[in-house]
Amino acid sequence: MTNQETTGAAVNRLRDRAGLSLRALAAKAGYAAASSIQRYADPAFDSPLGVEVATRFADAMQGLGDPPIMRGEVLALTGLVTDSNAVTFRMEGASADRMQRDLPIYGTALGADEIVDGEAIEQTTLNRGEVIEYKRRPPILDGRADVYGLYVQGSSMHPRFRDGDTVFVESRRRPAVGDDAVIYLRTPDEVEGERTSSVLIKTIVRKTASYVELEQFNPPQTFRITMDRVDRMDRVLTLEDLIG
Repeated sequence: MTNQETTGAAVNRLRDRAGLSLRALAAKAGYAAASSIQRYADPAFDSPLGVEVATRFADAMQGLGDPPIMRGEVLALTGLVTDSNAVTFRMEGASADRMQRDLPIYGTALGADEIVDGEAIEQTTLNRGEVIEYKRRPPILDGRADVYGLYVQGSSMHPRFRDGDTVFVESRRRPAVGDDAVIYLRTPDEVEGERTSSVLIKTIVRKTASYVELEQFNPPQTFRITMDRVDRMDRVLTLEDLIG
């Protein structure tokens, strides 16, 4: 960037030119709230934008303002594009224009460990009422209202899933032995009587009428959960599912 302009200052300059508040930019870019992108608009922020963030901002601001903002102006903030007239290369048949940003990503957090046979098993709290953001939907998932995403919390499934990875999940197809799955647990609640906000993200080893046997990788451990504790099991989509 020229004249020692920081990345954050450049984001604000383009945002002002587009006539968007930080909140409006966040909404148009598919984020849940202004706080999700606030750090990128901090004048002290001077790291390159990630490609995904820059692409979202370009989608939101392209064509706005006077003169109209060009896509390359925003993508230049990644440090990978220097020509303001540049356009990103897109493979035929894989245009992002075909991918609607409507796939919900739900809020997650590390919860208290589930104790199974005296061993602590890492589990996640999941809030299906809180959509953190929306991601682009691969064309193969068009019309699939049963598909959602969530962030992996913790390291129990490393190296298959790292802390912070996004996994996409379907509820229409039941997971089979060998599949990774999101296991919804029935949890006693003094107010509601019973709730299902706690989940395990594990690999299914065995299923019977009375229990499901699950595996995690870090530390390596296989354990059983009785079926009376299981509310439902949703299947984690594989790369093959997503690309056909």
